[in-house]
Amino acid sequence: MRLRGEGGGTGRSTPRELDGWLARSVADGQLGRSVARGVSWTLLGSWLSALVQIGTTMVLARLLTPADFGLMAMALTLSVIVTQFRQLGLSQAVVQRADLTWSQVNALFWVNAVAGLVLAALVAVGGVPLASFYDEPALVPICIALGAGFVVSGLSVQHGALLNRAMQFRRISMRDVLAGLLGSVAAIVAALLGMGVWSLVVQNVSALLFSTVLNWWAVPWRPSRPRQLAEALPLLRFGAHVSIANLFHTVSREADNVVIGRFLDAGVLGLYTRAYSLLMLPLRRIKTPIQSVMVPTLASLQEEPERYRRAYRAAISGLCHAGMPLVVVLAVGAREIVDVVLGDQWLAAAGIFQLLAVAGFVQLVSTTTGWIYTSTGRGRPYAGWAVLSGAVTVAGFLVGVRWGVDGVAASYAVSQVVLLVPGFVLACRHTSVALRDPFVAMTRPAVIALLVLGVSVTVRSVLPQDLGSAVVLLVVGASALVVWGSCMALWRGARRELAVLVRTVRSGRGAKQKLGAPAS
Repeated sequence: MRLRGEGGGTGRSTPRELDGWLARSVADGQLGRSVARGVSWTLLGSWLSALVQIGTTMVLARLLTPADFGLMAMALTLSVIVTQFRQLGLSQAVVQRADLTWSQVNALFWVNAVAGLVLAALVAVGGVPLASFYDEPALVPICIALGAGFVVSGLSVQHGALLNRAMQFRRISMRDVLAGLLGSVAAIVAALLGMGVWSLVVQNVSALLFSTVLNWWAVPWRPSRPRQLAEALPLLRFGAHVSIANLFHTVSREADNVVIGRFLDAGVLGLYTRAYSLLMLPLRRIKTPIQSVMVPTLASLQEEPERYRRAYRAAISGLCHAGMPLVVVLAVGAREIVDVVLGDQWLAAAGIFQLLAVAGFVQLVSTTTGWIYTSTGRGRPYAGWAVLSGAVTVAGFLVGVRWGVDGVAASYAVSQVVLLVPGFVLACRHTSVALRDPFVAMTRPAVIALLVLGVSVTVRSVLPQDLGSAVVLLVVGASALVVWGSCMALWRGARRELAVLVRTVRSGRGAKQKLGAPAS
């Protein structure tokens, strides 16, 4: 399709035919159906992507060395930080803005395109001081190659934002799965050809290229020449605050890699990054789909405080029921998971994995503060909190590195626990969400997770030492499932929460989407 609308030149379409991409409303009776359908599609795509990523990791972990992954992690400390300026917060601005126009979308497209060129140059040039910092000359050409990805991805930010605003979660899921699959195939081919760390670079850049192509294919709007750029200023101000928040969140998340790479070595960093990636892989398959659905949904409910509050609490409850018991099982079976997925050369990562699981448990809830800030357009306080929490987290890494890589992982867990309550105190101010809401929503899932922990540890301790890793995982997982199912059957409150979620999903099956946006 090559349709154009206002701000997008002339073509075979009128502005009216494209306005469905900007309209946004959720009828009272359709909220549950819309959220259920969005979560269902996004979960499906997310878990398919996870399977692709797990398979790719299993192959690459046997074709590459920990030092290869460590070298790539060093390069990504620069690339990932710069990535926070790729969108300039304008994707969130497009989702949050109630009265968006095509001329604003067109102006934002060109802002993102220019930003992509500037960021590509920064990453390429930044490879020189980065190589000097880590004393790794190989980082220079790697950073130049990674910079090319910013040029391509900058051209697709607005198309991706339009998909999210219109709640086109089926198309978003298909894009993510296909782009990840093609990027993984390219990486495996490169590794088989003996390209070493460059196979990881190929995976990174090719996935961005495929994602951009698929975004343009999915969204019919096409940009015209840059004009009326002043109309984008209100969105740029909001986007600037979101970018600052994202930057400091990313700096705090990448600081552990920087500290380990600087004070320890690439091999240890490779162990740490694989442990973190392996833990977050299934957790992100739960968190990211719900976040992708809830941010635009909550943004559409800004003028209806009680519906906003109910939707937020229901999302927290569902997220915790799904995620907290999973984190427990992952932590208990850490050694077996590392052995099965990565191989025995990575077993030293198991202890790191368990320490990071504590942080993952807390972050299931704490990261939802970002939903509140972005959906209500409160960019400035969001940026302020990001600066404060980032400073606390980085300080913890600098202290923890004195005890090696385990100290860094432990400091991350401690900092997340310390920041949990203050984070919600600030996020809930001047909103319809009460401070008690997220904690009430997570109470029953947390209790069930603790019961799962006790039983899983007991079962794990009595199993024979020579039992295979895959069998241990199967037995521990089955015991955890029995505990979870028993709790749901016997605990009326937990069962009621689960029943609400089940009814929501069932109500979305076969229903037509009525959001005032293109049907997915």
